[in-house]
Amino acid sequence: MKFRWYVGLYFINLLVLVGIGSLEEYPGYMDADYYYASGLRIATEESWSEPFLWNYLADPDVLPQPGFTYWMPLAGVLSAAGIYLTGIENFWAGRLIFLLLAAVISPLSAIMAQTFISNRWAGLLAGFLAIFSGFYLVYLPNTETFSIYMILGALMFLIIQRMQKDTGDPSPHDDISVSGSDEHLNYRSPYWIYFSGGIIAGLMYMARVDGMIWLLVFYSAIILQTLVFYPKKKIPAGRWSQSTFWLASFLCLAGFLVVSGPWFIRNWGTFGTLFAPGSTKTFWLTRYDELFIFPSSLLTFDRWFEAGLGPIFQARLWALGQNLVSMFIVQGGIFLFPLLILGLWAQRKDWRVPIGVLGWLVTFLVMTFVFPFQGARGGFFHAGAGYQVLIWALIPVGLNKFIQWGRQKRDWKSDSALSKFAFGISGLAIVVTGIVTYQKLSNSSGPVSAWGSKERAYIAVEAYLQEIGSLPDTVVLVNNPPGYYAVTGRSVIVIPDGDIEMTLAAANKFNAEFLILDRNYPRGLKEFFDSPGDFPGMSYLETISDMHIYSLTQ
Repeated sequence: MKFRWYVGLYFINLLVLVGIGSLEEYPGYMDADYYYASGLRIATEESWSEPFLWNYLADPDVLPQPGFTYWMPLAGVLSAAGIYLTGIENFWAGRLIFLLLAAVISPLSAIMAQTFISNRWAGLLAGFLAIFSGFYLVYLPNTETFSIYMILGALMFLIIQRMQKDTGDPSPHDDISVSGSDEHLNYRSPYWIYFSGGIIAGLMYMARVDGMIWLLVFYSAIILQTLVFYPKKKIPAGRWSQSTFWLASFLCLAGFLVVSGPWFIRNWGTFGTLFAPGSTKTFWLTRYDELFIFPSSLLTFDRWFEAGLGPIFQARLWALGQNLVSMFIVQGGIFLFPLLILGLWAQRKDWRVPIGVLGWLVTFLVMTFVFPFQGARGGFFHAGAGYQVLIWALIPVGLNKFIQWGRQKRDWKSDSALSKFAFGISGLAIVVTGIVTYQKLSNSSGPVSAWGSKERAYIAVEAYLQEIGSLPDTVVLVNNPPGYYAVTGRSVIVIPDGDIEMTLAAANKFNAEFLILDRNYPRGLKEFFDSPGDFPGMSYLETISDMHIYSLTQ
């Protein structure tokens, strides 16, 4: 496929992303709010501390607290880069880099598809599916990790393809022969390949903690290159040795540490541990909302085990069902799933397929059985994005296999059938993406997008607080602290999971004076939302945009 086709896919993708982004006035949910708020803080205050607190896992004592104690920093850094480069402190600047990166996904999918099938139609179909990406489209123009993961995951699989070619092991689509002269083969990759793979894994880790799995993904390719194929070949002297394997392993780890090492040093200097101190506590959640429990010292193995084996098993069974649905609907694209299975089977000898399946399976198991609540509530959706370009690239392979079957069994004419099915798949992709996007953005009460409604409400609440004389350094409790901080600049802490005593205890520790209670209230505060009024320790002030404002009088 000529270069101009890739350029065309890039700008079409960018146009669609900007169009969707124009309907998203604010980040719209806490993950994206967090990266945008962190970017604002880094770019404008040159500080990695956070005057907002969305969980208590690291047991902070005061605000501001050290940044990125749960989520990783790469998306926040990219948001800061957009704000810094433009000199503009708004959401468009914060997501500038994300828009430019997300537009790369379509041509990158086309490139990946053409490593399986060299015909132009395969690249165009994969690129088109990446543009109309179903459930992902509404999130790609945002300050999030989706585009980062998709691009880095694709680059990782392209590097693995290069490693396979370097061994002389042909994929079903390659024009490589292992017979005859093989002087052009090195039987190992250039050393920069191993170092680059480690760097990509490091960047994925800096985007998300589960990026550590991608170090396993790439190391699996090194092991495959070493232990599976080399013993079966007559390797020319000096081409490969045990020392080469260890050097490749060292370069992979070195690349990973070049990127992630400074972060481990930062954690050690800040917390005295390589990882953020609250990260291990999430093993012991008995339900998702306990992510916001106060104090986090309540999260222990004994408490988790005392909940009983029944609830522990049920939670993982529930997560299993949720993640299987996500696999079929989100990653497999519903109607594309059968073609994906065909494509995986057709390319089963391509290293990228077994290694990709291994990495995906490890991710699935971790997000189902180790972190069931986080995984089923979005973790698996996020982590699976790293495999999405490979999935889109395999759809044309599956379609090609299906057309071959129709030609043999039903006497189909290949060109005619291919064009009809390709156009049909593209049309369905547009329809599904349109429906999903409309549901996410629509607002039944008017023409304004529902996306970002909470941030708009926070602006109105902040205006009221200023009217009644609240000082700028007064701390408030809200459901979405990063979102409130991003649009107001006020220090905020999250309403903890639990009853009113827990809420007042957190407010007392951080000197919070106001409680903003919306429909996403902790279950222990139901009475205070359903029947707003004065209660011991708190006085009802006003309701704005369905948010009850209380003054804490303790």
